[in-house]
Amino acid sequence: MTAATLGCQFCIDGHMPAGRDDHLGELFERCPACSVECQSCNGLAVFPANYNSPLELVVDLLAFRLGPAFCPGCLGVIALVSLGPRGPLGPGEGIQL
Repeated sequence: MTAATLGCQFCIDGHMPAGRDDHLGELFERCPACSVECQSCNGLAVFPANYNSPLELVVDLLAFRLGPAFCPGCLGVIALVSLGPRGPLGPGEGIQL
């Protein structure tokens, strides 16, 4: 069901604004008024608005040495994990694009 079907005034198509994060940008969360809560994260996951796929998010966060932890139920972001300090790379190491 969508918000238009239910007449929900809190969200747009089941998602409502959840603030902004310095690394994730604008965030949305599932609307608790008209959608079912994810059983894996209890509705705590957020969905970054500026990304079309999880891969885009992962690649952008690598610049900050962060990795997203995704909820296995709804694929929202439940945490950002530090990837540690950047150390010197040896010959042939690193990401080859």
